[in-house]
Amino acid sequence: KQLDNFAPQALSNVLLAYAKAGETDPRLFEKVANHIVALGDLNDFVSQELSNTVWAFGKAGVFHPALFEKVANHILALDNLGTFDGQALANTVWAFEKAGVSNPRLFEKVAEHVVALDHLNDFAPQAFSNVSLAYAKAEVSHPALFEKIADHIVALDNFKDFAPQAFSNTVWAYAKAEVSHPALFEKIANHVVALGHLNDFFSQELSNTVWAFAKAGESHQQLFDKVANHILSLDSLMAFNVKDCSQILDGYATADIINRQLFERVAKHAMTHIDYASLDKRSQLNLLWAFQKAEKASKKPQPESKVREVEKKIQELEAKIAALKDDDEREADK
Repeated sequence: KQLDNFAPQALSNVLLAYAKAGETDPRLFEKVANHIVALGDLNDFVSQELSNTVWAFGKAGVFHPALFEKVANHILALDNLGTFDGQALANTVWAFEKAGVSNPRLFEKVAEHVVALDHLNDFAPQAFSNVSLAYAKAEVSHPALFEKIADHIVALDNFKDFAPQAFSNTVWAYAKAEVSHPALFEKIANHVVALGHLNDFFSQELSNTVWAFAKAGESHQQLFDKVANHILSLDSLMAFNVKDCSQILDGYATADIINRQLFERVAKHAMTHIDYASLDKRSQLNLLWAFQKAEKASKKPQPESKVREVEKKIQELEAKIAALKDDDEREADK
């Protein structure tokens, strides 16, 4: 019943294996977390074991505030983070953001350490995206960190080790954090445009990319054309969920890049295949806003039949949202 005979590496490896396999056992995670919290200190844990442990909890969706506090306090007490490689740093901040554990002092310490490094050569592409994503989502502002990461990426000879997810998450994070770095967006856009195809991009990666470029004010006609042509070439848009549709319509409209054929196909898919009754109010509002923005951005009149179709759907959405608001007001009056 006791875990005293388990070395830190064994504990972190067990959690890591379960998290990667998608086999979450809350009782196991709870027992290990309680054991770690009860330890006098974490001096026997090396940096990889600390980062893997919290990463496993974040990946498994099992959150234990006392464990995260214990790990954070240990890291903050260290003289430096010299034993943490790029992956360990990325896993740590990613896990804290994923767990919804706010610790500005920890994020500040990690950022200052990264900024002070001579280079970022031991960071994998996914580590760059995970770090920037964690800071953006946690709403921790650190311009010097974002500049350091972006400058490194721009200086790379090629992007052969970057997966689409790393591209899309990185630009999304910079747009979300409202950090301007035109050279980063330009380099990533030119790389994507030069690809033979976009078949390796999932729908979320496509929608995140165009939304990020639009939000950042980095309009790149060739990139938007490449993404639009790819989407239009697909046999089906069933992989595109409500957020994907909203971000695509919003992204092209915000960038003022009008592709009527793309607008019509995405709108038709959304109106035909998305169950509005199952959406929360935010998703309904986002999709409604994207419809209206795309329609307004179109410089040429829509075909009459299409206008009626879109207007009807907008009216239906407005009626649903109004009804939800009425329900909220009645609930508040009780």
